[in-house]
Amino acid sequence: MSQTQDIYNVTEHSTPFDISCTVRHVMVPMRDGVRLHTAVYCPPDLRKKAPVLLFRTPYTRQEYNELPDASALKSGWVYVLQACRGTGWSEGVFDPAEREQEKKDTEDLFVWMRKQSWFGGRCVMFGASYSGWTQWCAAASGVPELVGVSPRVAPLYSCTGSALPGGSFRFSFTLSWMLAMHHRTTYGYASVPDFEGKGLLKMLPVIDADRNAGYPELVPFRKFLKKALQPGTHLSQHASDFDAMRAPAFIAGGWFDGFKAETIESFQRMRKQAASAAARSFTRLTIGPWGHAGLLNPDLFGPRCDYRDMEKRRTRFLSNLLKNPEKDPLSAEPRVRYYSLGINQWKSSDCWPPKGVRSVRYYLHSGGNANSLNGDGVLNRRKPGRELPDTYVSNPADPVLCNNGRHAEQGCYDRIPMQKRDDVLVYTSPVFDKPLVLAGEVRLAFSASASTPDTDFVAVLSDVFPDGRAMFLTMGVIRARFRNSMDREELLKPGKVCRFEIDLSHIAQTFMPGHAMRLDIAGQYFPALDRNANTGGPILQDRELKTSIHTILHDAEHPAELILPVLA
Repeated sequence: MSQTQDIYNVTEHSTPFDISCTVRHVMVPMRDGVRLHTAVYCPPDLRKKAPVLLFRTPYTRQEYNELPDASALKSGWVYVLQACRGTGWSEGVFDPAEREQEKKDTEDLFVWMRKQSWFGGRCVMFGASYSGWTQWCAAASGVPELVGVSPRVAPLYSCTGSALPGGSFRFSFTLSWMLAMHHRTTYGYASVPDFEGKGLLKMLPVIDADRNAGYPELVPFRKFLKKALQPGTHLSQHASDFDAMRAPAFIAGGWFDGFKAETIESFQRMRKQAASAAARSFTRLTIGPWGHAGLLNPDLFGPRCDYRDMEKRRTRFLSNLLKNPEKDPLSAEPRVRYYSLGINQWKSSDCWPPKGVRSVRYYLHSGGNANSLNGDGVLNRRKPGRELPDTYVSNPADPVLCNNGRHAEQGCYDRIPMQKRDDVLVYTSPVFDKPLVLAGEVRLAFSASASTPDTDFVAVLSDVFPDGRAMFLTMGVIRARFRNSMDREELLKPGKVCRFEIDLSHIAQTFMPGHAMRLDIAGQYFPALDRNANTGGPILQDRELKTSIHTILHDAEHPAELILPVLA
């Protein structure tokens, strides 16, 4: 047990650890005068400089002190934990939409660490989610002492604003996370409201969600939300950060994590853009059958398909870099390790997508009645001829749901309840008699019209099991006003046919014999995505919802193509 009191009167504490250590609490000054609470855990009787394991997080509490990383202390490292500004005992305001602030704060922390007698000159970082984002900020600062990072389920843009590729925005996450963070930093972690249970997600206008939740107008929340107004700018700001990154990264994520696309993009950018040969060459990617918090479907993927092996590899990666930053820390291992769904096996590759992937087109067909599972929608390799279009009514007041409306972890869930709806178009392939292996990015290109000046088209890919379940694989959306550019709004002319493309993100999936592939198209994916009011009015401001009639064409002149990354 360790008993101390710091000179800044941050807290008087008595915290049991599973390894003895000395603890020092310091309010580290930033360049703007704000002080960030920083806990320094040292191995007992540390008499020489040591490497540092750094963890920066917004999730420390004022009620108790966080436990250190015991493995770091046992290895003779110093463990440094810093609460992001405005969280825990740190001063300032938590405002993640100010994306440069975390980078500046990390730079200032390293300025302080360089002056400490215990700092040996090498540092590695770890952490998931927002703490993964803080690692990308640190890497982008280019500080020479940072020799390795290990971001897991980490965003590149989703913790700094609401906008998503395709022009929609991350709705329930934005409202639940940002408002919960306001409550935590203002009132503590006790009694955080159930925003969904209070009906907040259906209240309009969306911009007033803070007031509808019972709070005053919150500048950080509204700033975060308004990134949906300029998705192109928001989604591209991080790209140049990788040009300054010199520290190799051990990147890990999940096929069912909301930040999946950002996980894969970070690996691809590190391999192409990183400022050092070591960062480009040593960086690794692991992507498993996980959601944001780990394995969600042990019934499908096995209870032992968890993080344990990945975490052991991550530890070796960081440990070896601290010993010798110039040597590949996992020289005997491939650069990419990914879990192939369907066959439920781990695969290896030197790149993502793996070499040998080719684009194969499947086409949408019907006799004009692909509505619901009872319709006549078909998905196959045959090019279309003369075919009737499919039509459905998109009603945001009765939205098509994601996983029966759950806004948190979705996992590999059954889409059948949604595919039974008449406002969902369903296209199913014949049952496969041999495996079809996918590894890469899925896209849908199609022509359509709408009866309103704006609307959304959402596409979901699923694996149809022999018992009839349609298990979710991946999805994407296009907001009509951003169909030609994420930087410029262009409303529809009602009834005019336009060409659209939806990025359904990445997947590694093997469709097994006896299974089928299914694509469903609808107007919503609520509450994971916001509801398009279909009015064409200013985003976030709508007070009324309007139905829209969607017509999907799939004839010879307007083929609807599902473009698949098939691995030979």
